[in-house]
Amino acid sequence: MTKQPLVSIIVPVYNVEKYLSQCIDSLINQTYSNLEIILINDGSTDSSLLICKKYAFEDTRIQIVDQENKGLSEARNIGIDIAKGKYVSFLDSDDWLELLTFEKTVVIAEKNQYDLVFWQFIKEFDDKNIPYKGVFRQDTFFEEASLLMLHRRIAGPLNEEMKNPQYIDSYVSAWGKLYSLAIIKKNNLRFVDTKIIGSEDILFSFQYFGLIKNAFYLNEHLLHYRKDNPTSLTKTHGATLFPRFCNLFEYMNQEIQINNLDETYKKALNNRIGISMMNIGLSEVSPKIDSTIYKRVKAIASHLNNEKFKNAYATFDFFNLKPHWFVYYYLCKIRFALGVYMTLLLMRSFTNK
Repeated sequence: MTKQPLVSIIVPVYNVEKYLSQCIDSLINQTYSNLEIILINDGSTDSSLLICKKYAFEDTRIQIVDQENKGLSEARNIGIDIAKGKYVSFLDSDDWLELLTFEKTVVIAEKNQYDLVFWQFIKEFDDKNIPYKGVFRQDTFFEEASLLMLHRRIAGPLNEEMKNPQYIDSYVSAWGKLYSLAIIKKNNLRFVDTKIIGSEDILFSFQYFGLIKNAFYLNEHLLHYRKDNPTSLTKTHGATLFPRFCNLFEYMNQEIQINNLDETYKKALNNRIGISMMNIGLSEVSPKIDSTIYKRVKAIASHLNNEKFKNAYATFDFFNLKPHWFVYYYLCKIRFALGVYMTLLLMRSFTNK
């Protein structure tokens, strides 16, 4: 009987004593058993490290790295450095997996030698859970032209894809995926700190998808994504999102130039820049930020007058937007900051941000 390939699961841990046991339980009880579970305690000040040690004492598949706080990206990078599996997967320490996750995904990856298998998630709130729809509605195999589309879509949407800009990052999260560790290590892929680029997952995914020969999307909701943890490493942004997103766009543009990607990538990235004013704007109207209405509107006006965004809206694909998105992004184009602010308040009342 062929030995099952080893799967390395990297879990950065930071002050999640309330949720950590549920996360680890979902790993040690996987029906697929050939796992190494790497818990990176990133300077927790609560009882998270003690919880990790308790589980490591009971399960030899668990190894712990205890370090000073270095952030999510560096914690993942350290996990990559020490991982030994054929495959690697990332999981946030306040989220959890269905127990059949790796039994299902490893079989798919092994049978067809896929470089990537990815799947869907469920948003978890205190009082409800919402299965995320995403952009794909059935199991889908990607190679050659379809894989190029998958890669380009991370740069940004084009044409009909613009109808639902809220799905722009439908599959870019580092979690919810089974990667080839060899591809990551051979190409020295690293996560860039979110303090620098705003979203380490987008850049990492853009780089990884550009290196692979095939991928498979499994249309099952196997990951539970907790949305009600205010201290999560991946769910806090703040008012500095604008300069960090600008840095992200520069990194992505460099990837396009270095790899000689065609004009569709540049057009797609242009659309991503324009669409990003949704998340940037929502961060500016967040009640977590102590600021006056005047300062919030002024900040939005400053962002809209940035050359990168003025250039983006000059060639932005308005044609395929649904009416409500057309109104919002047209207000962005004409740089009507107060109108953008009022629209964002309305938008925020209908979202979970």
